[in-house]
Amino acid sequence: MASPQRGKSASAEEVRAKILEAIDEGFKDILGDSCSRAIYYYFQTRTGLQIGGVVERPEALVSFLREMFKAGARVLERRITEKLCVKFDVNPREVGGTDLASLIRKILSKK
Repeated sequence: MASPQRGKSASAEEVRAKILEAIDEGFKDILGDSCSRAIYYYFQTRTGLQIGGVVERPEALVSFLREMFKAGARVLERRITEKLCVKFDVNPREVGGTDLASLIRKILSKK
């Protein structure tokens, strides 16, 4: 039985999956499961993107959240940022002033 290589960087698909997982967990933490599903549906109808498309176009998610929740979007953005920091072992102090879209792009650039 072969063991996975240690120290090997995560594949692009693994990184993408972890980003989507962080977004989903952030939504569910703040909004709950059923409301999160409704937000995904509304996101898809408003933007024409599946939720998986936010990895390539994170600014679409940020724009949608700010349009939908106004100042309350910051709460969701912060929670998703916290989840991303945990999943990608990023020091939250290092991203203190970074917006969510920029953080996702930074994570993608390190893959």
